[in-house]
Amino acid sequence: MNIGYIKIVLALLSVAGYIQNVAFASDLHSSATSSNEESKQQLSADPEEAKQAANVMADALAIAQKHAKHTNDYKLYLKKDDETALYFKRVNDTDIAKLDLTIPNPDSYGSIISMLMDPNAPKNLYGGRAEGTLSRIYDPNLVIIKQHYTNNSGPWQRYCHLLANKTELSEEETAIVFVSPDVNDHDSKKNKNYVNPIVESANSFKPDINPQGSIRNQNALKMHVNLAAFFIKKEADCVNVTFISSIDLNLSPKAKKQAVKKVTANIILDIAKLRDIFKN
Repeated sequence: MNIGYIKIVLALLSVAGYIQNVAFASDLHSSATSSNEESKQQLSADPEEAKQAANVMADALAIAQKHAKHTNDYKLYLKKDDETALYFKRVNDTDIAKLDLTIPNPDSYGSIISMLMDPNAPKNLYGGRAEGTLSRIYDPNLVIIKQHYTNNSGPWQRYCHLLANKTELSEEETAIVFVSPDVNDHDSKKNKNYVNPIVESANSFKPDINPQGSIRNQNALKMHVNLAAFFIKKEADCVNVTFISSIDLNLSPKAKKQAVKKVTANIILDIAKLRDIFKN
């Protein structure tokens, strides 16, 4: 796979509503110059760490597949029409959102995947500002990225570290999965202790990440992606997109859960714009 950028909506889960740049690179590491030896060492990973990262993401994919299936514990939050429905459920005292979207154009499958890999495409869907850099490259489809999010309309700023993995489940189905490991980024700011309530194996994965350049604003707080995943599947007469998400935004305990859920839902529903883009 050549260097590409998959624009994934992590901020669909946040109150700010931003697009994240998720980089999947096959030859980026090999093309690094010898003058940037520290950067090359940072991107490299020892085999044991790479194996553990792969195991965590295999676990995350299995859990995401489980939650992508509709079960009775999902409660309908909003049904815009027969082709767009948003649900929420509680798991281990945290929300998981699930968006089911049908795009009535089976020939759009490849184009949808390409759009998610197009660095300019998300401008058609969302606003906001985000910056991302690679921290590790384990293989062409498995990386750790550092993301920094800035609210255009206010001082709200967050950053996070993400394990990101793209998997072709079959010729007609692709999964893109994200989860936050327990990264040691040497951040001295006051951040609460984080335990992933969805993907427990991520709690024992503790890579050491050089903080240089990872946090643009020292006032930014760390947030965590418990689990986020896109499942894009081609059917005979349509393409079905299922998006599940659960994020710990590191908000104040005073933040009202229903208010956060409402804003989160409105942002997630913007994914439905894919249907308008690819309806023909």
